[in-house]
Amino acid sequence: MLLLAALAAGASFSIFGRALVGAPSSALFLDGAWAAAWQAAYEKALPFRTTAAGLWTLIRYEVFHEARPEVLIGSEGWLYAAEEFDPPDSLSVPLPRAIDLVAAARDALSAKGIDLVVALVPTKASVEERHLGRYVIPPGLASRFVETLAALRGRGIMAPDLLGPLREGAAGHDMYMRTDTHWTPAGARRAAEALTPSIARLLGAHGSLRAQYASQGVGERSVSGDLLKFVPLGPWQRLGPAPDVVEEVVTAVVDADGAEPDELFSDLVIPVALVGTSYSANAVSGFEGALKDALDADVLNVAAEGKGAFAPMDAYMASPAIDDPRPDVVVWEIPERYLDPGPG
Repeated sequence: MLLLAALAAGASFSIFGRALVGAPSSALFLDGAWAAAWQAAYEKALPFRTTAAGLWTLIRYEVFHEARPEVLIGSEGWLYAAEEFDPPDSLSVPLPRAIDLVAAARDALSAKGIDLVVALVPTKASVEERHLGRYVIPPGLASRFVETLAALRGRGIMAPDLLGPLREGAAGHDMYMRTDTHWTPAGARRAAEALTPSIARLLGAHGSLRAQYASQGVGERSVSGDLLKFVPLGPWQRLGPAPDVVEEVVTAVVDADGAEPDELFSDLVIPVALVGTSYSANAVSGFEGALKDALDADVLNVAAEGKGAFAPMDAYMASPAIDDPRPDVVVWEIPERYLDPGPG
């Protein structure tokens, strides 16, 4: 009887629902375009669709600790991108090819008198392992960071270790946001501090313009992480993972060898360029400001979101910004998860 009632209700909505008369009149019936347009309109107009879909997602989240395939549910509400366990097909680059690309960029920058420092970003799963719950990093990916770092250094490319410092930092503070793929402000500061000795030596050799920067917390902010969209709970969202609450940090120049702050960069002398992905572009993490504060030097941020690890460097090398203002050091932030180590 319940089945018959459900079928009857569905038939009523199909016959009398506004979706039946709302399908585009321009769609053709014989080639299937009308049917596809009607189905899309019907699903959009179906009563309680969002509520029902959210309720089913909530059941999966609470009972089975699952959501959409793009996200893995760890313990204590921690979310992890599934691509950290299986490199993405569209943006991943085979590791040997990646090392060649980095070496070629290093040589091209060197020809202009610019030094390169690679900031290899470890995966969230490798740093925040204690929240993985039932999941384990696959053996072929567990050693990817160490192998990549060794391969970069084997080609004479400066690449400080970020994995060790971030793991040490994770013992006391979250280095990555719980519902997001990116660093917390504390994680960004930790990464910047790990890079500082190598970059500072190069800036000293160049005699680069320096300035004193200061970072200050201005309160807390709530952040709905980029992984929450893969746990679509609709009206039940408050019963799922809570948004992150992070410190909001502002970084500003306070002194530059006696120059007034508004006069400091009038001639566009910016000694460091930051090339990379959303880890550098993300304003919540504040990696750019953390670098300025740690280095006491201005940073030109040319990072791009959604382009992978290598397209932003190609764009920067082809742009006028590579020469005006020409940096002394380029920091290239490369997420480990975009590197495909191949079978293993």
